[in-house]
Amino acid sequence: MNDADVAEDKDWAELEPNFAIKVSLTIVYCVILLTGIVGNGITIRVTQVLQRNGYLQKNVTDHMVSLACSDLLVLLIGMPVELYSATWFPFTSASGDASCKIYNFLFEACSYATILNVATLSFERYMAICHPFRFKALGKEHTAGLITLAWVTAVIIALPLLFATGMEGHVPERADGPVQNLTFCTNLKEQWTMYRVSIFMAFILYMAVMVGVVFMCWAMIVVLKQTMGPAGGAGNPEGMPKHESSRVKTAKKQTILFLVQPTTGDPKQPQKLRDLFYW
Repeated sequence: MNDADVAEDKDWAELEPNFAIKVSLTIVYCVILLTGIVGNGITIRVTQVLQRNGYLQKNVTDHMVSLACSDLLVLLIGMPVELYSATWFPFTSASGDASCKIYNFLFEACSYATILNVATLSFERYMAICHPFRFKALGKEHTAGLITLAWVTAVIIALPLLFATGMEGHVPERADGPVQNLTFCTNLKEQWTMYRVSIFMAFILYMAVMVGVVFMCWAMIVVLKQTMGPAGGAGNPEGMPKHESSRVKTAKKQTILFLVQPTTGDPKQPQKLRDLFYW
């Protein structure tokens, strides 16, 4: 008896999880989905309110909104489809080849966009803290350019999945039972090389983002330690002369004034900041 005969005779519905497991997974999926929707919705709303009241710069708000939107898309695209096709109807759902390709492409593109949005937000904060005057000289348009670059790059990296994924399997016809759908939305055997290249590109992307974010966080910590001085604010940083410490503190005050002043609508904001520094 060959594999085709086994596939024809076997009742594949026996491999489905039982009803209790399906219900449990559905509850878990729903909790994760609702938590993600509420959490990202609150993030978008809070960042917009903070920007409107002058507590958050517009470029930070744009990055946070873009990151929250990519997270929402990952949840809304991925979880309902996974719950339906992988949990409840793994052997009876008959999604078409086109819908399979589009689903994989959109899900992966949004996942890559989330990673790249984290990278662009980290880069934005790195430039603002470590190179404030160069950051200011870039202008307001660079934030929209960074966000657009992140989404376009995510789409390009996910494009191979439109060709490397699709429906695999067959539909056996049993004489003593209903027709069973044994086709799955997965990577295609004839496009295995392209699929491996796509996975490798994703791995390189994740590693590059991780290393870049770690480096930028380390650089920001070093700069902040230099400007804040030792714990408790007493004395000067080790090995730094008094005149150097005073110069660093003055540069910090001027940098904060330089960055914050254009972001608020309060005409007294610069004076408030000076009062805060020299109280």
